[in-house]
Amino acid sequence: MKKGLIFGGMLAAALAGLPGASLAGDIASIQPIGFSADGKVFAFQEFGIEEGANTPYSNTYFIDTETGQYLEGTPFRTELTEKDANLSKARRQNLTAARSQMDKYDLLTNPGLIAAFNPPTELGSPSKTLRYTTLAADGPPKSPYTLSLGEMPVPTPKDCAAIDKRIIGFSLQMIEKEGAPNRQAARQATTVPAERACSVEYRIGGAMVYQPEGGNPVHVALVLAFDAERNGRWIAVPVHP
Repeated sequence: MKKGLIFGGMLAAALAGLPGASLAGDIASIQPIGFSADGKVFAFQEFGIEEGANTPYSNTYFIDTETGQYLEGTPFRTELTEKDANLSKARRQNLTAARSQMDKYDLLTNPGLIAAFNPPTELGSPSKTLRYTTLAADGPPKSPYTLSLGEMPVPTPKDCAAIDKRIIGFSLQMIEKEGAPNRQAARQATTVPAERACSVEYRIGGAMVYQPEGGNPVHVALVLAFDAERNGRWIAVPVHP
């Protein structure tokens, strides 16, 4: 059951940004890489073809799950502009650049679990809440968790002044923990990464779960941030239930 869930989540992730989706703009695909053994580091890759310029890109992010910040010297970004460039080449170059950090934290050994995935191509699913469990099992959900995303206005950064839509930030709460009501704030609007500062909409797109041996579980919310042109990029938000 668990292997099937992981494969299904990765397949959905691969499809999320495919050309031909009926959404304007470029919505990056996402591929989780894994966790360090102690759960203190999480990494993921996002990739796609930049809208308009038709430029392949790939970025790999390493998140300190205790602070929610990028590790020093990261992320690794690759954008190819030569005529023979393609997405495969961009992803390979990007992963090669990120490999030393991946090996340092042994991330491929601890993939974690894609507990839920909610891409913008999913029809009829809520964009601001996500309910999931940490174990795949038949019957009623056991000890479920629910994440809730809120949007709120923030001061417009100078670099976003020309945008004619309202710039917003987001907050994230875990409103259900192991089946019981909960009010745990996980992220506030003032901590949006600088490269996502001109966002006008957010969607809670997925949840990762990892259980370190002898430690407390780590959850990571995958939040999709949209700019005014409907280009979507990912933010990983650690949550400690």
